[in-house]
Amino acid sequence: MPLRRFLLSSWAPMLGTAVAIIVILLRDDVAALAIVVFGAYLAVAVALPGVFVWRLLLRRYHSDDTTPPTWFEDLSLGTIVGFGIQLPVYLLGVWVGLPLLFLVLPVAVVVVTAATGFGRSVWTMPTGRLDVRAAWSLGAVVVYGLAWFATTTFSLRPLTLPLNQTPSVDETFHLALISDLMNRFPPQIPFLLGTPLDYHWFVHAQIATSEWVTQLDSTVMIRALMPATELTLTVLGLGAVALRLTGRPVAAVVAPALLVAGGFNLIGPHYASWLFSEAFMSKRFVSSPSQAYGFMMALPAIMMILEVLRPDRKPSRLTWVALTIALFSLSGAKATFMPIFLCGAIAVWVIHLLVHRTIDWTASALVGLLAVVTVFAQVVLFGGQSGALSLEPFNTVQTAVHSQGIPDSVAAEVAMTVTLLLGWLLYGVGAFGLRAQARWRDPRALWMFFAIPVGVAVALMFFRSGLSQMWFQRSVAELVVLLSAWGLSSLLPNPLTKQVALAMSGMAAAAGLGAFVIASFLEAGRRNELVATFDTLVYTAIAPFVIVTAFFVVRAVLARVGASRPRLGPVILLALLLGLGSSHVYSLGYDTLTQRPGPHLTPHNLFSPGGIEAARYIARHGSADDVVATNVHCLKPDARRCDNRNFWVSAYTERRIVVEGWGYTAGTNEDSIAGARSAFVPIPDKLRLAINDAAFKHPSPQTVGRLVDTYDVTWLFVSKKYSADARGLNGLTNILAKKFHNRHYAVFKVLK
Repeated sequence: MPLRRFLLSSWAPMLGTAVAIIVILLRDDVAALAIVVFGAYLAVAVALPGVFVWRLLLRRYHSDDTTPPTWFEDLSLGTIVGFGIQLPVYLLGVWVGLPLLFLVLPVAVVVVTAATGFGRSVWTMPTGRLDVRAAWSLGAVVVYGLAWFATTTFSLRPLTLPLNQTPSVDETFHLALISDLMNRFPPQIPFLLGTPLDYHWFVHAQIATSEWVTQLDSTVMIRALMPATELTLTVLGLGAVALRLTGRPVAAVVAPALLVAGGFNLIGPHYASWLFSEAFMSKRFVSSPSQAYGFMMALPAIMMILEVLRPDRKPSRLTWVALTIALFSLSGAKATFMPIFLCGAIAVWVIHLLVHRTIDWTASALVGLLAVVTVFAQVVLFGGQSGALSLEPFNTVQTAVHSQGIPDSVAAEVAMTVTLLLGWLLYGVGAFGLRAQARWRDPRALWMFFAIPVGVAVALMFFRSGLSQMWFQRSVAELVVLLSAWGLSSLLPNPLTKQVALAMSGMAAAAGLGAFVIASFLEAGRRNELVATFDTLVYTAIAPFVIVTAFFVVRAVLARVGASRPRLGPVILLALLLGLGSSHVYSLGYDTLTQRPGPHLTPHNLFSPGGIEAARYIARHGSADDVVATNVHCLKPDARRCDNRNFWVSAYTERRIVVEGWGYTAGTNEDSIAGARSAFVPIPDKLRLAINDAAFKHPSPQTVGRLVDTYDVTWLFVSKKYSADARGLNGLTNILAKKFHNRHYAVFKVLK
């Protein structure tokens, strides 16, 4: 029966998941046409060439392996690779003035497929099938993740906000980078002319790429479409890596489920854990596009590193090619991944040398490749900047304690340290199962075992203004859950019976329910549910140890009295511990059923009405290479201290500015003082600011001429809220022409 066959195939869960994603996006005010256009772009311009290249590079797996890759693996990881191979072609196109050059990739795939037997063979290679139960489960994980974001995060960034309001100043920073990468290459920081872009800018270039094709506003992509895409591909890609690593469909579900709903938090279901203790599902997933993009782009690299380190097979040349492409695609996505991967590879190399007294040439090649890519990222992409990361052991813990208003003490710091470590690492407890058949000796396991502590240690031992050191520990989350899923699947019977699956799921669900009840009780006893107390830290720190102790006590008592009981093995304890994280699911369900009000929206009025119209006049009427000068520098015009994070003029003019803001730049980070916010650091280049402001405050042929001659300025963007002599500017008709004005803004063009 066709319908029955459809329901038993992987197409049904794929279609059901797609429909659910569309419903969630529509509910969050994303236009139906935008969803269709963006979906078509992903399918044609990203997935088509990406899957073709991925299958081509992994053709050995399809022909020689006893368990060939499934279409689920090829579609998820291939689509991610599609982003990676698209980006350099786009950047080349921008450089030569042909930004749509990347569209040659899908055209080339279609031509090769239609005209050659080689091309058709890539699509017709033997391909495995994913267990339909795993497919439905993965779809449920994706839908849960998007529902969580829609309830807790998307609502803080609604697309219905007025144009002069944003959920955070960071959004205009990202929009400014996108605007620069839409029009120019090599990129610069657009709000401070001549400043190299030493940030993780691959995601901004990717959004610029999609904007050229779809013509969708960057705001829609940065708030909704890209986060939904990144979450979906991260869940599916992680499941694919787990399936390839273990050969078990259960691992393909457990790993992404732990990542999405596994962060342990007993402090309270509504506690603001996003700042310190949540590894993946948090506000930062949307507010930090680079981290979400990095999670996604890391997966092909992780899979190919694991394949290179496989002890039972020597990697082929195409495997190395695939790994190289994946690593370079990741290199500018998020800087935190490469050092972690490199340290893990060095550990594998050293252990092999110490144990076997020989050099492992595969590990040597891996270390060399990772070192090259790390140096490339640090020197070429990030300009050799350290990001002002300094060695300050346990300052992260002290900052976390102070942020909760807890009196500083050794006990408080110990409790916070344990709480943070549990929140980051408890969902990796399944790795205990790798002791079976000494799987922990596998080079793949060793690589992850040593890479994970590096990321956690950086977060604890280093510090940077803005807590940027935390990105290192968040970057090991995928390795933690992979180890956990691998170990757990090693303890479960193969094939997994329905009875065992239901029993383990029931225990995990019961543990999550218990954690939710206790966390709600603890939260109800606090004045501020968003802030922890010393007592809640202690309860959170000891809870897993109480469960472990109780488990062994019960097992010992039952053994002594000889009671008839089901076999109490380690897998039961692991199910209980891993299930604690599912309290997040209960929290979302409870809040939805009780219609609890969502997080409070606090939009920022970054500029006066009419600002975008004035800025976009320059975008429409100027050349991409035009330079703009403005009197807008500080976040607020009348503030006692200047907040240097002003980026909206460059974001909406899509032009480079002589000096707008100077936050988030290398010079500002280097001038920051420990314990003080870098947002209030004065501009490093005071002469530039003086030349710029003189033209606005004291306009004359000399001051304006000096500004124009020094920085090749074409436009002056004037805000009447900031200091400026409007009458004097209007009087310079021989060198300035007023092209646009409204109640709050004026735009002048330099007559050259």
